[in-house]
Amino acid sequence: MPPRLSVAMIVKNEALLLTECLQYCTQYADECVVVDTGSTDDTRNIAEAAGCTLMECPWQNDFSQARNISLDACTGDWILVLDADERIAAEDWEALRGLIDASLPKTCYRLCTRNYTDNTTLGELTWSAPDDAMARQFPAWFPSTKVRLFPKHPDIRFENPVHELVNESALRAGYSIVDCNIPIHHYPLLKDAAALEEKRKLYLELGKAKVNEQPHIPEYHAELGHQYMELGQFRDALEAYQKAVSLSPQTASFLTDLGGALHVLDQLPQAEQAFRLALEQDPNAIDAWRNLGVIQGNAGIWEEAEVCFANACTLRSE
Repeated sequence: MPPRLSVAMIVKNEALLLTECLQYCTQYADECVVVDTGSTDDTRNIAEAAGCTLMECPWQNDFSQARNISLDACTGDWILVLDADERIAAEDWEALRGLIDASLPKTCYRLCTRNYTDNTTLGELTWSAPDDAMARQFPAWFPSTKVRLFPKHPDIRFENPVHELVNESALRAGYSIVDCNIPIHHYPLLKDAAALEEKRKLYLELGKAKVNEQPHIPEYHAELGHQYMELGQFRDALEAYQKAVSLSPQTASFLTDLGGALHVLDQLPQAEQAFRLALEQDPNAIDAWRNLGVIQGNAGIWEEAEVCFANACTLRSE
């Protein structure tokens, strides 16, 4: 008998996007578990009508708690974690089923999420192909990766109240993590503006609590900086990135983030210094090369700008 696949998701007021998401999931997965954290719209009715296993979890400011409830309710051999604003292309569902049918023992899979955006000033962008239906007319996307597909195991659990991951628990349980080339298509901007703003503010408050509880972890300060940047609170973002760098001064990504905040605040000499320090730590830091090129180009230093952009393009194509 082939392994059974469960889709696990948590939702709140996702009536606008959930119907389409479940059309994919219920067609290709053996079950879909939906944990609702307090919807006031038609979300629960949509999940029930689609034949999902529906559970309710009062919101406790902890994404991991809600996600772990969804994992516990899954009965499949494998679990795929999705959100209502995410999709997997039909042809990739077939590939995903084939992957778990032939999977190596004790293996979890890290998938790349294509976060579609209309903000073409971001670093690390990939332009959408004109004929790519999954792009939904968004001009570009930027990547993020995390473990999304894994065997059901009681020791594989989400950790942290925000920016929650199963990666560390899977490794502790003796599982290996393998990259998978099946993309997840993520459409955060399909939410209405008020819902998107509410989500960003929620992530900010949870990020603050996370930093207060464990102030010695530089990644948490960097995550908080990202939330401030999304809300346009650039000076607060700068302070968060400075803290991350002070805790881990040799991490190129933190230095690049710091440079980005300084750049937005028009502190150009300091931004340039941060990007150069990032490249000393990691000559393959694409965003640092790109942003340094922008600074040099705006200053009219065209030859150096050209070198920076050429390096970024070369690294991107590798």
